[in-house]
Amino acid sequence: MQINNFEVNKEPYREFLIKRELSEKTVNKYLRDSERFYTDIGENEIDFNSVSEYKNRLIRRYKSTTVNSYLISLNLYWNWCGRDDLCVSLIKCQRSYFSACEFSVSEYHSMIDYAKRSGNIKWYIIMRCLGSLGIRVGELKFITYESLIRSCAEILFKAKLRTILFPETLREELISYCKICGIENGPVFLNKKGTAPIDPSVVWRNLKRIACMCGIDESKVFPHNFRHMFARVYMDTYHNIVDLADILGHSSIETTRIYTKTSKEVQRKRIELLAL
Repeated sequence: MQINNFEVNKEPYREFLIKRELSEKTVNKYLRDSERFYTDIGENEIDFNSVSEYKNRLIRRYKSTTVNSYLISLNLYWNWCGRDDLCVSLIKCQRSYFSACEFSVSEYHSMIDYAKRSGNIKWYIIMRCLGSLGIRVGELKFITYESLIRSCAEILFKAKLRTILFPETLREELISYCKICGIENGPVFLNKKGTAPIDPSVVWRNLKRIACMCGIDESKVFPHNFRHMFARVYMDTYHNIVDLADILGHSSIETTRIYTKTSKEVQRKRIELLAL
């Protein structure tokens, strides 16, 4: 396959990624990352040495996790091109047992209490769903009026189907919200026009806004950190990582372990409490 011109391969490669049932966001990332390589090397010949030099330039510019993310995308592209000889190894990173920015339960309650007091029921309910169900922000669209009637929602993510169960208190609040908003079918959380599910970027911006109003460090407030908080609380309460992996929709327990990391401060306090 011709590899000297990415534009020639772009659309066929896009079709390949779509057929792998990747999300639109993931497809666009893989395309951007592959195109980044071509922009970087310019007119230079594409061979293993040029790819290796590109990797070294990435290492000088970015953190190892970012470099690996770019290289994973590029290696997949080379696989698709039938040029495995151009694939380069990833950077070996020492496993970290600490969370860089832990979003605490008390901060979560501060945010939902603020939203409730200020009468912003929509964001109160959205944060309750993120914190109480451990779902991804893109999975809010699977919370439908019909799922509330069934008391459970089926979530399809990366060709994997899982069922989430609504705690009764949250279910009652969601049904009440639907009555207020006149929602009788379909997704519960819609955009301003009410024509489509709410965009994840809108959720991001509003969580930052609420965090600011509550005096909470905005850098630690984003939808996925609600999911991490849920995972830590579940593990602290039930100590069952297998069940947690099922709830979060993880194929590997190693992935679930990442979600249960605590901050260095929390780890230090736990060690001090041992009094050994």
